[in-house]
Amino acid sequence: MSFLMVLGLTQPRLYSQAPCEWFDHDGDGLIGANTWVYVLGQYDTDGEMDVDSSGWVDVRDLLAYMPFFGLGCWEPLDWYETTNGHIEELVLTEWEVHETELVGFENLPAGSITYRLYAALSHEDDQVLAVFGDNDDPLNISSDGTFYGFGGDFGTVVVDNFNPAFVPTFPAYAYSTMLSCGDIPEVYSANTFTGHVSNWQAPLNELNTEGDIVFADTTGGAWFNAGIQIPQQSDGLVFLGQFTIVDGSTLEGTLNLLAQTAMEEGEGVETAVGMTFSSDDLDVLGCTDPEASNFNSLATYMFGTCIYAGDYDEDGVITVSDLLELLSFFGCEACPDQDLTGDGNVTVQDILVWLGLFG
Repeated sequence: MSFLMVLGLTQPRLYSQAPCEWFDHDGDGLIGANTWVYVLGQYDTDGEMDVDSSGWVDVRDLLAYMPFFGLGCWEPLDWYETTNGHIEELVLTEWEVHETELVGFENLPAGSITYRLYAALSHEDDQVLAVFGDNDDPLNISSDGTFYGFGGDFGTVVVDNFNPAFVPTFPAYAYSTMLSCGDIPEVYSANTFTGHVSNWQAPLNELNTEGDIVFADTTGGAWFNAGIQIPQQSDGLVFLGQFTIVDGSTLEGTLNLLAQTAMEEGEGVETAVGMTFSSDDLDVLGCTDPEASNFNSLATYMFGTCIYAGDYDEDGVITVSDLLELLSFFGCEACPDQDLTGDGNVTVQDILVWLGLFG
């Protein structure tokens, strides 16, 4: 089954027109930045990029285009097949409970809570292309409070608006509500960035008036990967957004995902609709291996690196590089991580213990 059928793009003429016939509008042989500008310029109009023949260029037409961004037309390019099971679940974590007020462009009050939302994908080469909603599959993210730093003159809408240079002076700024398709605010990623699009009557940065983010009209809306499409994952999780709640504590939502997925031969596309999350069902990220020194008994999702005795470079395996690290502490009297015997000194006995771990 073609993913076009999953998206509801089932008009017969689709199968007589290949992606390049649709999206290489300027005939330069590349579905690139010029096409991107062309598609976005027609969004929410009755323009030519109406791939599903609905009479309007809406979010479904944008989703049909996204998997082909950056591809060349010098070889035959067909519609992707649909995969199943690559988009596994949404993972919501309580990132920070703010016990004291933080200084910001607008101060963040004590008692506020910051959540982070992720999508769990099954393959390391899978990537989230878009988070979307419309009248057929609404997106709604809501809280009993308001979203800190979302919209307005100083707030952020997507992670690419975030400038870490402001954080030392305005520490609350790091907790602004922001949206993403993989990019994490504190980690710079070249050639990737997050964009957003919505009905002109409901621009994304004005959707916080009632404490909700909603895409539920006929045109719909999305935030999306607008750069070079490369996997943005950490331990199978793709960062979708940070939500800081002021004057409240709850967060819940329903959203839909478009992902580009890895197949045995080539790539596929997968959609998941009606995915839900709630602060009543939080996950804890951390090391889930009881044998590790950083085992977190509260962790519900394996995330990061488990650290083991003798693994000094914390890469998850004990190798010669760890031995060299241990030798550099030989004779140390206050090095508990390297003092494997617990006798207060790093000696030959500790090296022998390490060799036992290595074997």
